[in-house]
Amino acid sequence: MRTARRRVASLFSSALLLSSIGAAIAPPSRAEVLVRAQGRCKLVSGGLKDYNGHCLFKHKAAGGSDVFVVRLDDGSNFVFRGPNTQALSVQTYSGIRNVRHKAERDHDVFIWDDEGERRRLSVRLDHVQNPDVTFEDEPQQASTGALVGAAVGALIGNLIGGGDSSTSTSRSRESASVGAPVGELQDLVGRKGGQAEPNLVRRGYIYRGGSTGISSKFSFWEQPGTGNCVGIETSDGRYQKIVYADRSSCD
Repeated sequence: MRTARRRVASLFSSALLLSSIGAAIAPPSRAEVLVRAQGRCKLVSGGLKDYNGHCLFKHKAAGGSDVFVVRLDDGSNFVFRGPNTQALSVQTYSGIRNVRHKAERDHDVFIWDDEGERRRLSVRLDHVQNPDVTFEDEPQQASTGALVGAAVGALIGNLIGGGDSSTSTSRSRESASVGAPVGELQDLVGRKGGQAEPNLVRRGYIYRGGSTGISSKFSFWEQPGTGNCVGIETSDGRYQKIVYADRSSCD
């Protein structure tokens, strides 16, 4: 009788163990995409406009959490997540920050504080795309309409990927003589170095070194696509001047 009880207890314990292992290795629930859309975004940091242009927006839900993903055309990405749309947070270089989300009549607003500055990201959707779109990949002859659509898609992909041809053109036309302002980076003048530096990296700039003066610090960056050397003067923690520097400063 005791032997039979031990066997039952052993089988019961084994069943519990298998059940717990099964729960541990169960695949995570798939995120449900609620909205995927193209739109226009404006980012303001500390009262200064950082960005105003096209963006991609996605809202998805998974495991009882809401996630908003906003991707700006300059390569910046923002991921807001939380148990609901009114309890969101965002990971920043200085840590996790609480986010206030406001759904206005024709746009959404995300507001948070980072390194003592108020940041505000406004998103207005142009049109909503089907979040569950599928495609058939059987071989078929492409129509003229399909070819045109592919060309447009490639152009959009190039813009999202940071390969904006207008930027390359402006660089080629811009004078890269020593001391000349770097046009595409003038929006960073006045920004805190700690916030502006990640923006430089996202834009493809490569840090090549720096030096310290009496009242200012200088950093040197290689410009993507051209190899030009860019010098940045920082004082009081903020970018004061961004100009082309002698190539030797980046060697």
